[in-house]
Amino acid sequence: MRKNYKIGFVMISLIMVISMLAACGSSKNEGGSNSSLAPSGTKLKVAYWGAEFATAQKVEATYKKIFNDYKALTGHEVELVFVPDSNYRTWMVTQQAAGSMPEVVTTRMAWVWEDYTKEQVIDLGPHLEKESPYNPGKPWKDTFIESFYKDSINPANGIINSAPAFTAMIRVLYNQELFDQAGIEKAPETWPEFMEVSKKLKDAGITPIAMSGQSNSHISWFLTSIFGQLDEPLRKQMDTDGDNMITKNELARATDLGLINYSKPPFSDGLELFKDFSQYWNSDFNGIDEKTAEQLWLTGKTAMLIFNSANLTLVEDMEGRDFEYGGFPIPYITKAQFPDAMEKSVMLGGAANESWAISTSATGEKLDASVDLIQYLTSPEIQGYLGETLSYLPTITNAELPEKLKGFVIQNEDIRRANYTGPATIKEFSDFLIKSMQLYLGGSVDTVKLTEELNAEWNKGMENAKKTNNWSEANNYGMKQE
Repeated sequence: MRKNYKIGFVMISLIMVISMLAACGSSKNEGGSNSSLAPSGTKLKVAYWGAEFATAQKVEATYKKIFNDYKALTGHEVELVFVPDSNYRTWMVTQQAAGSMPEVVTTRMAWVWEDYTKEQVIDLGPHLEKESPYNPGKPWKDTFIESFYKDSINPANGIINSAPAFTAMIRVLYNQELFDQAGIEKAPETWPEFMEVSKKLKDAGITPIAMSGQSNSHISWFLTSIFGQLDEPLRKQMDTDGDNMITKNELARATDLGLINYSKPPFSDGLELFKDFSQYWNSDFNGIDEKTAEQLWLTGKTAMLIFNSANLTLVEDMEGRDFEYGGFPIPYITKAQFPDAMEKSVMLGGAANESWAISTSATGEKLDASVDLIQYLTSPEIQGYLGETLSYLPTITNAELPEKLKGFVIQNEDIRRANYTGPATIKEFSDFLIKSMQLYLGGSVDTVKLTEELNAEWNKGMENAKKTNNWSEANNYGMKQE
């Protein structure tokens, strides 16, 4: 008999209304009129990724229902173009070159900023300044969670090219029955408790956690939290505008000042802590992908798994699962371990990565209808429906959170304030990090060798970023000068 999710922790707040308010950067108005004036019967195409995922059938059915309801409401006809995630970006570039890109596209921050420089997507800023007919009472931009809106602004030019679509939260899920077998009475909160739990499981003959060394997500999720828990003194040196959020511009400046050095704390400490943790992983972690790691946990072969809330439907729908499960944030590092630790976990996920953008091919009535459609997709009704059906967390402040997602809300956590590992900062470094960590965790290189190579790759990537964006000390790395 299948058992349900057990929330094994106290919930403190609904989703993150703890970030700093971002100023909206905008420039020219990209044509079109008030989106609510789009005439009935306009035809649109929407590009969406993930056609090969296990959840694809449910995702497709969900969006088709949304678009059918939207047609009944507005008369606009929307065709879903469902593309495999594995070649989605290549497909986008090909469609752009052929002039056949759908009017509305699902995209990511790094992509949409690049596409704007190629004049393939519009500046959405002027439209976000207006009120959404589906969430009235304030400008559309003010309906979003503050940190999501700020994340969506391109630091190179201050322009926002997309609206946050949905987000997800990362948690460590645990098999309650395996915890019971090992005599574990509660989920860990601190890192030492996490290691103690892992040791108890291993001593009981249970593999503590399923991990994939090939997965950018599994490696970077843990490292992002660990670095973010230890980097407060460094952040204070990097933060030039006092908003406690470190932009890519500020990372470039910090690199030139020699502040980012993987051979020194917090990075060296974090890497060694992470390697010590790897003794509790499945022994074949370097040889399996993320999906295989998920199956180890879903079939009861490991006690824990780091997991994205957007995939929660896989757990709920799995036939034959007969164990109760719970979840907790990545445990927080204590000051007894490292004096600079802030003793809060750094929240993973909850970032405005997936977003909706409008192609420059949409003009006139199609532009108006495209804006209107995205406003509908970011309304309380639709954001709540996506949470209920697909376990997507909302990006707006007033969507109702389904009960099943309330275990994924913020607890004793801070948001990620500096992105050292993600592709939005330096894609080449992010890819290099995962490959290097495979060697490091496998014992082929030591911490000294690893950090030397990471420093070289980081510096190379940041030099390229400075050249691409024309950043230098002379122009304050593209940041406003007081």
